[in-house]
This record gives sequence, C-alpha cells and structure tokens, in this order.
Amino acid sequence: MDFEKIKAAAQAYQADMTRFLRDMISHPSESCEEREVVHCIKAEMEKLGYDKVEIDGLGNVIGWMGDGDKIIAIDSHIDTVGVGNIDNWTHDPYQGYEDDQVIYGRGGSDQEGGMASATYGVKIMKDLGLIPAGYKIMVVGSVQEEDC
Repeated sequence: MDFEKIKAAAQAYQADMTRFLRDMISHPSESCEEREVVHCIKAEMEKLGYDKVEIDGLGNVIGWMGDGDKIIAIDSHIDTVGVGNIDNWTHDPYQGYEDDQVIYGRGGSDQEGGMASATYGVKIMKDLGLIPAGYKIMVVGSVQEEDC
C-alpha cells in the first residue's frame, strides 16, 4: 500500500472535505431533527460517485462503494446535542468557523468530522483501487445516537 499516494489524495480533497464538514455543521441536527444534514450527506455521496446512496426507514443515510458480498461498515452518528446558552459560544455554532488549525462548530468533532473523513476516505479507497475484492464498504450516517 502506497501511503504517500493515499496522503496526496487526501490532501487533494482537503478543501472539499473542509467545505463538506462546514456544510454539515451549518444544519442544526439535534436528535430526531437530522433530516437536513442527512440530505446534505446524501448529496455529497452522490456527487462523489458512490455506487448506491439511500436513506433507510429510520432516517440513516447509507452510502455504498464496491460490489462484493462481504461488508465493511463505517458508522458516524450525525446528530448533536443542543448548543445550550448561545452566549457561551465564542463563534456561531452553526457557521463552521475555520482557521489554520480547527473547524469549530456544533458537531465538528462529535461526530460530523468523522462523517466527512469516512465519506472521503472511502472515495479515496475506490479511486486508488483499495477496496478489497469481494468486499463493499458501507458508510453510515446514523441518527438519534445522542438520545438512544
């Protein structure tokens, strides 16, 4: 496995991943109110050429890459807790404030940042032929983790 090639591919997507994370943060997504962020993720997966993208009956967004019988699943919950007292925030929690070191906003680290990484990581796997023969990768943005 050529780690330099993987790193270069990730760096090439850096601006897209950053924009995607900030897009997710911009949609308030407390438990049972994730609809907008689900559709944001679905649109990104479709734009990236996922083989199949669906929203299941519970509202989870699921993207598939590959065509094998064995499944490797990567899950990130995409709901957040509330912002509490808005006056305690140094920046708007739904703007995805960004500087050279951090993207700041509700859900940025728990766990929409993981969703952005997984979504693009699997795209990179497909681009570089790293999905093992006989496998498909399932990327899930799951709802209601905070409450359930």
